[in-house]
Amino acid sequence: MENGERLSLEQIRAFLEASDEMEFEAVHGSEVYGWKRRVKGILRRYVAKMTGLSRAQVARLIGRYREQGAVWERSYRGNRFARRYTAEDIELFSAVEQAHENLSGPATQKILYREFHVCGNQR
Repeated sequence: MENGERLSLEQIRAFLEASDEMEFEAVHGSEVYGWKRRVKGILRRYVAKMTGLSRAQVARLIGRYREQGAVWERSYRGNRFARRYTAEDIELFSAVEQAHENLSGPATQKILYREFHVCGNQR
């Protein structure tokens, strides 16, 4: 199999199906390593060309496949700040805003400060 890199995908698939019961063995380990390395590079370039991904992205996908046995699209998470307020806190803030007819930020902050420190309202 001197020209293994010139086979089409269909030819590779047909070869694999036809050779299920055959075993191949190299005379020296260096033969296997050299062939494997050359084919691996070709397959990586093929995947990069067909997907439009960079070399680094292809390497990450291959690594993920080797670790997890599958590759799927990850949703974008972006940089997120830690949440300081719960959904309940936001609803309470909204109620205060509506009760005071949407005052400015500093005025609302002062109202909430007095509620908490002067009146002792823990909400």
